[in-house]
Amino acid sequence: MKDIYEEMIIASRDIAASFPQPRFYIHCREALNVSRTLYDEIPQVLKCRTFILNETKENFGHGVDHSEKVALEAGALAYIEGEGLSLEESLRREACLLAHIAGLLHDIRRSEKDHAKASAFAASKILQKLSIFPGKDEYIVQAIANHEAFIEPKKTGSPIGQIISDVLYDADKFRWGPDSFTFTLWQMLRFSQAPMIRLIRGFPKGMEMISRIKETFRTKTGKTYGPEFIELGLKIGEKIYRFLQGQFAQELKQEKME
Repeated sequence: MKDIYEEMIIASRDIAASFPQPRFYIHCREALNVSRTLYDEIPQVLKCRTFILNETKENFGHGVDHSEKVALEAGALAYIEGEGLSLEESLRREACLLAHIAGLLHDIRRSEKDHAKASAFAASKILQKLSIFPGKDEYIVQAIANHEAFIEPKKTGSPIGQIISDVLYDADKFRWGPDSFTFTLWQMLRFSQAPMIRLIRGFPKGMEMISRIKETFRTKTGKTYGPEFIELGLKIGEKIYRFLQGQFAQELKQEKME
């Protein structure tokens, strides 16, 4: 049976390939490399990754791939922001690792109502069980509770805790850029089996909501690079929208006549 969503993923990625990658991946390559190395080598992170692989479902397009990408980029942001606070190297690396765990667990209850709070509650239980960073659980839990868009975050009362909270939000919202149109959107549709016509009709409203994310980034680095993620995503989205209107022109015309 033809998988229309897979066809659209391929077409969308072809469209996105004509655009440059966000400058974050070029300018922050060193921090991203540090994050990747720690992510692959530190036992606490490996322990959490193993748990996530066994427990996380691909609900609403926010499964393992999404969580790992958020974790890696939150780690890089934490490493960069730690330098801005003049933290010594060991503390910058610790912040990176805490951001990894927050990223891996932030959508553990994505399918539930008020998923940020539900995920934070679940993460607190998981962290107690796994005993990954004893004494630092609260930083991770509060960051997860704070990662929802368009909701005022609670202050953490700790410089490290604030870094973890802010970088998790920013790395998660980077995903509202090109990833929204080349991955997340199609995974969500595949999960819900929503018809393509409904997607096309709701596309402009979705683009408008994504545009609002530009002003919400929280860290200095996020404010520098985050809006570009969103702008690139919107440009890609516009081309995909026009492509979809052409691909499904007959269906759209028929719907109008009914």
